[in-house]
Amino acid sequence: MHGDSHSKAAQLFVRYTEPLIFNKRWITLLVLTALTAFFGYHASKLRMDTGFEKQLPLGHPYMSVYQQYQREFGGANIVLLAVSQKSGEDIYTADFMQTLEQATRAVYYTEGMDRSRVSSLFTPNVRYMEVVESGFQGGNVVPSNFRPTPEMLDRVRSNVARSDVMGRLVANDQSAAMVVSELVERDPITGERLDYLDTAHKLEQVRHRFISPTKFEYVLKDDLGPLSAGTVVKTQYLDTRGLFSRFTSFEYETDDPDAEPLTVKQRQVEVREVENPDYNPNIDIAIIGFAKAVGDIADSAIEVFGFFGLTLILVWLLLSWYCGSLAVGFLPLACGVLAVVWELGMLHLFGFGLDPFAILMPFIVLAISTSHGIQITNFWLNEVADHGLDSFAASRATYRRLVIPGISALATNFIGFGTILLIPIGIIQEMAINAMFGLVAIVLCKKVLLPCLLSFAPLKDPKKFRDHQHRRDKMLDPMWRSLSVITLKPVAGVVLVGAVALYLWADHVSQDLKIGELHEGVPELRPDSRYNEDSRTITNAFAIGVDVVKIIAQSEADGCIDHNVMSRIDDFAWHMENVDGVQSTMSLAKTSRAVYNAYNENNPKWHVLPRQSGALVVTVQPFPSSTGLLNEDCSAIPIFVYSEDHKAETIDRIIAAANEFMDAQPENAPVKFALATGNVGVMAAANDVIRETEPTVLGWLFLGIGLCIFLTFRSFTGLVCVLVPLWLVSILSYAVMVYLEIGVKVSNLAVAAFAAGIGVDYGIYIYSVLEENVRNKGMALREAYRDTLNQTGKAVVITAATLSASVCTWFFSGLQFQIDMGILLTIMFLANAVAAVLMLPAFAAFLLRGPKNADGDSAAQPVPA
Repeated sequence: MHGDSHSKAAQLFVRYTEPLIFNKRWITLLVLTALTAFFGYHASKLRMDTGFEKQLPLGHPYMSVYQQYQREFGGANIVLLAVSQKSGEDIYTADFMQTLEQATRAVYYTEGMDRSRVSSLFTPNVRYMEVVESGFQGGNVVPSNFRPTPEMLDRVRSNVARSDVMGRLVANDQSAAMVVSELVERDPITGERLDYLDTAHKLEQVRHRFISPTKFEYVLKDDLGPLSAGTVVKTQYLDTRGLFSRFTSFEYETDDPDAEPLTVKQRQVEVREVENPDYNPNIDIAIIGFAKAVGDIADSAIEVFGFFGLTLILVWLLLSWYCGSLAVGFLPLACGVLAVVWELGMLHLFGFGLDPFAILMPFIVLAISTSHGIQITNFWLNEVADHGLDSFAASRATYRRLVIPGISALATNFIGFGTILLIPIGIIQEMAINAMFGLVAIVLCKKVLLPCLLSFAPLKDPKKFRDHQHRRDKMLDPMWRSLSVITLKPVAGVVLVGAVALYLWADHVSQDLKIGELHEGVPELRPDSRYNEDSRTITNAFAIGVDVVKIIAQSEADGCIDHNVMSRIDDFAWHMENVDGVQSTMSLAKTSRAVYNAYNENNPKWHVLPRQSGALVVTVQPFPSSTGLLNEDCSAIPIFVYSEDHKAETIDRIIAAANEFMDAQPENAPVKFALATGNVGVMAAANDVIRETEPTVLGWLFLGIGLCIFLTFRSFTGLVCVLVPLWLVSILSYAVMVYLEIGVKVSNLAVAAFAAGIGVDYGIYIYSVLEENVRNKGMALREAYRDTLNQTGKAVVITAATLSASVCTWFFSGLQFQIDMGILLTIMFLANAVAAVLMLPAFAAFLLRGPKNADGDSAAQPVPA
């Protein structure tokens, strides 16, 4: 279709669709209202939803290793709960050990935990060993008959010293102890996916069970089924009541296993605050892990919707000032909100949830729909003010003029987001699908519903309304007159030289762009958030953290009693332990050396691996496969490499060091090392996938956009004028990310496509009018561009100003990644507008020519105004 709506295909499209929309407007509105109700119903059912599996780049070689050994050695979905003494004294006190025991049980019985992989001093899989006169003996670090007596506490202290739990389950200074657990992604019986947000809230309840002096009992007001009034049907340690909690309900499991759970409505209970018997004022609890991180992000995301409301108010006020009418300014905004509702409804309809990492996608849809809505409303205003048309006639004229450029721009957006589907990471593909649902909604809400609603727009005082438009245009005209000088070749040349210089600078700076995280903890949350404080607490107190990469040593069966195999594993672990950024390592070879040393009265010279298989059998025997240090036939042995953090450079160093050691191994080596599992292994794989596919995706993105632009305008000139400014802004956005210390990662990978999506709207709307003025109306280029700025340029400027003002509010968010995106998007909105307004006419000065006259000369030349 031709961008200026004059091609035969475009005219045919308009000829058939315009009567359908405007001849029976009430039917059109009725159909769209029914669709809104349908999608609104589904949007009301949408829930926050996330999953660890969606973060996995399943096509990466690391992930085949991850999946192969997940059942035997666990995955990467770890939760760490650390109980620490506030005073800094050691953990061997009666009240601390009682709290640790209760915390272990609470984590063990938390829904979604893999109970076979829960470890703490109180679990039977944590053992000690020692050599005695009669031979070898060992047992549970905390005996099964433990009582908090002074004698038993001293025994636990001694057992800890004889075990390998220091730095792992007990802090280096013995002031804290850890409960390590792992989550199961799907219920092994029902196959249902784990509700991560609910799990995060349950973990928070576990924390407050021990640090909150009060608890909250939900007591029935009246009899309910078999339950009598006064029955406690729910106990919480954190008050979760909110403004709308009265309208919520929960389920109560009765003692009868055959009975269905009772549904208890919040209004049927009263909440009593009572003393919490488990409260321990001397301890604090830190919790980290993927589930807790996404739970905190989701909880903070609630305020994102508050910023959404603030954005709507700011956009409405700016549009109302621009339009000179609160009612007219409300219409494009209302259609933008409906587009978001349709988008969320489609998400639920097709079986998706709203992932916390994709919480900003509705803002993206609102921004794109606002951009199109302002253009449509702006043209409608021009028809009313300049041509004296009434609301209905102006709406039809607007539809005829803008439906083709608008659909072309949205098709380009669609292709832009579609290219992100090429990245084989579930959450990124889900974000792309989310955005494309939004674009489908925008087509109907902005290209059909908005013109239809504008046809009913009330103009109580048409003269006053038109005078406002004229005053605004008169105020802006000097700026358009000044900008039109860019169409003069000397000025255009300077602009293009400046653009080339800016491109070279941005390209140079963007070479330092990192793939992955650049900060400690969870960068999506503020540095002073509770989660990041917990992360620092655990990292500083223990030799391990949640950040671990597991490298699998593969050999023949019984490799753990082969000295050649074990010594190579030990060498590998030692090599990795000396890598900058590695906190500690753990492997079967390391523990075997400790056992052998214990057999030899802890003489330092015997802190080695024995060479005889019989001796190795003795050193390995205390470690069954349930410890996760080996598999059943000892053909696979994991090496745990705990990193200080998961920064991109730390991960790169660890992976490079592992590959360096592996590459140096001879082909006939008795053991092969396979990367990788653990959460750092997953991050390394994701970083690799992004690093390898991002240039390809970017290439396909601009190839797809370029193809759409070429098909829209069917000219090389249109392609250059619209596409090149987009490319410059894309490179500039990467340079900005370098200065803001933002790495390319899952949560912001769609930024490049989004930048192109907004920028292509600006370019297509401006170029379509400029081309029509020059080639169809025969206007001189400077005059044509001045008229273009008056028609669509002012809408581009107000769009950039409106969207920038709205995202500026994000600077006050509790989510760090929303703050970062707010800064980045503000710059991108303005940069795209500036690039479209300055670079597009500069290219047109050299490339765009009017129709040929009888002598073969161009009828439209850039002449001074």
